[in-house]
Amino acid sequence: MKRVLVLSDSASVQDLNNRSNLNLLLEMNCEIHVGCNFVLGNTTSADRVEAFINELKGAGIKCLHINFSAGEDSFVKQERASDELEKLLDKYEYDLIHCLGFSCLKCVGAFARRHHIPVICTTYGLPIYNGVSILKKMLLLPKLKKTAKYAESLICCNCEDYEFSKNNFSTRCIFRIPGIGLDPYRFRAPTVSRIEMRDFMEIPQNAVTLVSVGALTKKKNHAVILKAIARLRMLEIHYVICGGGDNTDALYRLTSKLNIEDRVHFTKHRDDIVNMLHACDIFCMPSKDEGIGIAALEAMEAGLPLVTSNVHGINDFMEDGVTGFCFKPNDISGFVSGIEALTEDKKLRKQIGEHNRHAVEAFYRGNAEYVMKQIYKVQLADDNSKKKKHGQKKENDDKNDNVNKSKVKKKNNKENETVTV
Repeated sequence: MKRVLVLSDSASVQDLNNRSNLNLLLEMNCEIHVGCNFVLGNTTSADRVEAFINELKGAGIKCLHINFSAGEDSFVKQERASDELEKLLDKYEYDLIHCLGFSCLKCVGAFARRHHIPVICTTYGLPIYNGVSILKKMLLLPKLKKTAKYAESLICCNCEDYEFSKNNFSTRCIFRIPGIGLDPYRFRAPTVSRIEMRDFMEIPQNAVTLVSVGALTKKKNHAVILKAIARLRMLEIHYVICGGGDNTDALYRLTSKLNIEDRVHFTKHRDDIVNMLHACDIFCMPSKDEGIGIAALEAMEAGLPLVTSNVHGINDFMEDGVTGFCFKPNDISGFVSGIEALTEDKKLRKQIGEHNRHAVEAFYRGNAEYVMKQIYKVQLADDNSKKKKHGQKKENDDKNDNVNKSKVKKKNNKENETVTV
């Protein structure tokens, strides 16, 4: 049985982005170890993390707590995790390591090479993208290039990362998959009616309602939507924000400052996103950068039009005027115009929503799973070949050592005989 270690800096990354890959490895009869930080850095609730741990254990997957740090500097600050991974590779023999992000690859790459373990890495969004500052690019590019050398295969989830990787990294194989793979039809049928959900959230039944789903961090840029709503006081618009994060208090303060508290609804983490989406009318994703934009794809599956920024992974599925409207992240006036156009035209919302339900099929799970299954098969087969080759080399080295020792012994014996005579 093959033993595979799957690493991520947080449990929520595994839960939200990697479940289909874990299922693939289970189908391939692999012993799976999941290594991540189960306590800090998660964008899902503590209850959800606990439920995820129980699901992993129920499937026979070993959970290993690794003290990865979280935050924007996590790529360069992982000394504690590196020490723990070095000990882990000394303890277990792995046939393959799958890193979910460059921060994990940086931590484990050198140790994996020392143990002759092949490593593959999936990137959900590189820290260098169109629009990033020149200074940040200059600082990170050498580190990314050095880290990428540890991976035998690099899997990119958006076109921009794929093109960048091909042009800048020396990784042997670079693949692109259509996002992380969306569950077909999962978000098409709510379990609670639109009327009930709106009553629960205290939103008027006839109000046009915007919704955003994801971590409440600065890079998610929720502030631009709040400012846009403040400019549209004449329209009955409400805004639902699902998620939690370190920018929550700042968003509360901004909502109060703009005097729109009665129209903004913070719901924290929720496990019934399908019901939230079907209770709303327009999905907003104004992120400053976004690797895959899975929440927007889920909204497309639910039949919602989009209002987004025009950055990074969002560009893979966003077509201005077709799937919705997109603008530069800080273009408040642009977001005002997009929200206003969709708010005032119910027919347009319906037309775009129906289009999105068909357009999102290109990002269904089966398309990504097909590529990943081939990668796993090849890497695990290569691992056999490499181990055999490495074992043969070791055996040949041992034979050569024995031959050399024999020659030395004979020579010594001959010298001893000569001396004796």
